[in-house]
Amino acid sequence: MSFINISVLDGNLTQVLDCLTKLGIVHIVDKAELPLKTVELEGVDAEPMRSRFVALNNRINELLNIMRVETRYLPVLDGLREEEVEINPFQIADEIENDLLEIETVLTPIVQRVTQLQSEIAELENNSRQFHTLEDYGVNLEDLRRMRFLYFEFGDIPVEREYYDRLAGGLTNVPCALLRGEVVARRRQIMVLGLMSDRETISGALVASYFSKTIIPEKYRGHIADVLDEIEVEIWAKREEMAELQGKIQSLRRSWSGRLLELRAEITANQIVAESMGRLGKTERLYLLSGWVPYRDVGKLQKRLENAAAQGIYMTADEPVKAQEAEHHQPRVPTKLSHPFFLRPFAGLITNFDTPRYSAIDPTIFASLAYLVMFGIMFADVGHGGILLLLGLFGALYPLPQLKPIRRLSALLACCGGASLIAGLVFGSLFGKEEIIKPLWFSLEHMKPESVNRMLKLGVFFGIGVLSMGVSLNIAQSFRRKNFKEAFCGQWGIFSLVSYWIVVFLMITKIGFSWDKILIVVLLLIPIMLKEPVSRLVGKRQEHGEEETGESMIGSGFQVYEIVLAYLANTLSFIRVAAFDLSHAGLMMAAYSLTKGGNLFLSLPSDIISNIGVVALEGLIVSIQCMRLEYYEFFSKFFAGEGVEYKPLKIREERLL
Repeated sequence: MSFINISVLDGNLTQVLDCLTKLGIVHIVDKAELPLKTVELEGVDAEPMRSRFVALNNRINELLNIMRVETRYLPVLDGLREEEVEINPFQIADEIENDLLEIETVLTPIVQRVTQLQSEIAELENNSRQFHTLEDYGVNLEDLRRMRFLYFEFGDIPVEREYYDRLAGGLTNVPCALLRGEVVARRRQIMVLGLMSDRETISGALVASYFSKTIIPEKYRGHIADVLDEIEVEIWAKREEMAELQGKIQSLRRSWSGRLLELRAEITANQIVAESMGRLGKTERLYLLSGWVPYRDVGKLQKRLENAAAQGIYMTADEPVKAQEAEHHQPRVPTKLSHPFFLRPFAGLITNFDTPRYSAIDPTIFASLAYLVMFGIMFADVGHGGILLLLGLFGALYPLPQLKPIRRLSALLACCGGASLIAGLVFGSLFGKEEIIKPLWFSLEHMKPESVNRMLKLGVFFGIGVLSMGVSLNIAQSFRRKNFKEAFCGQWGIFSLVSYWIVVFLMITKIGFSWDKILIVVLLLIPIMLKEPVSRLVGKRQEHGEEETGESMIGSGFQVYEIVLAYLANTLSFIRVAAFDLSHAGLMMAAYSLTKGGNLFLSLPSDIISNIGVVALEGLIVSIQCMRLEYYEFFSKFFAGEGVEYKPLKIREERLL
């Protein structure tokens, strides 16, 4: 990475931002992180622009939602080339505002009328449901309105039985007719007819029962059956009008949806630029932009800036930062992980844990290899692996927009399925049956003790290899940073690794531990114990007293003890690689034993369900266990994290595959 500074006159800022955004290689650094002290820089208040873009984006999304254009799975540059997007955060908001007003002027009245019709139809349908109870009793609305001596109420109460009992109890001594109708939206329709002289008593009983009165509009007259027919005609007329308006909306969708998506792309791009402008510094007429660029792209950036504006721009670029310099460089150097297509599905294993430091070795290829081998051994089955492979390929390659958010995860699933399939061939397992295909190596058929022991040894040997690879990566990184003390005498350095290999060799070959061999191991561990005390006694640390040196000696002794325990515990942890394969084989044997010797038509559904359950449950558990071994046993040996992710200013979306 090379650190660059771009000074640009305010009149050329738009051209520079347009160039940087479409080039997509500059990681902008906030002015507060710059070590620049000679010039007092002001901040750029980009919040008003950003807020306006957010409001415009919300309006566009609302219009697209009205037109029923699904935007969740559409890319930002849907049908629009990057070169066609206008980057001008200072003026483009006004242009977009004018376009939106033109569209909203036509669309808003239609939407308001549709909303009004929906409300009116809902009200008519509710009246229709309410009036059906009156129809059952042959009520005439004119007769109800002419009554002088009879009191009539119509409405509903909560559907629970207690409310009706309360109403009936309140009307026990009142001569009246209490009729029940249908239940609508968890409320029971009620009709009460009594004497006008008992009006107060009837009203009190209704209020106590949470009665809601149904208002019969004055426009409805005559027999209730005729009223219902009239309501039905009104509903159909309003539905026809609403369908016509929906047709207009669909016509406007064909005319305007493309333009709205273009506006959305321009807003999104300019919003990103506006947010980035908050990191710039400025003087009265000059803007200062600082950031990181891959060294191989510095020349391309220089050329593009010269083409954007021949004058008013001045750019400087430092030499690329070396690994040993990055540890103390300010501002911090971002880490850019570039992977070929076959490693991209595994990038999440790294970034979900942390971002590697700039000086670190990219661990993706090592992590992906370890993960695939572990998953394959734990879930070794040709049939189950084939299912995962097909599901993963479907999710990764099938052109369905809804699958886009999980494409990288699907690709990882396909890779894991492929590893399981290969391991299934090695161990001769097809849908949990070992006798169908011949293993390329050995089989766990009938869980014979010699096969089980062989599998457990495989897990331990694999763990030794993974731990050795992790420590070797730490040693390589230490040499890369020119930290020779850590490379040789660190917790995961050369001396500790050689000691580990010696112990492993003695145990594998069964040579045994004699005093001379133990002495060699102890001599290799002594430099680790003396690393800190010696460092405090020489160089710039001579100011430390004897007491601190003694404390560091004790601490180093405990560190050696921790190293021994860590190697032992981490190695034994990899037994679970074999244990999960054994549990997979045992679980399938138990599932098949339940239907062994039974009718094919009865046992086949059970076997299918068992295999589906194993693929879903064990697949998830094995994935979690593989991740645990990666993070706690493997990454803990070399992965320091605490890096800065490389986030260049751009509007292009990252490819998932």
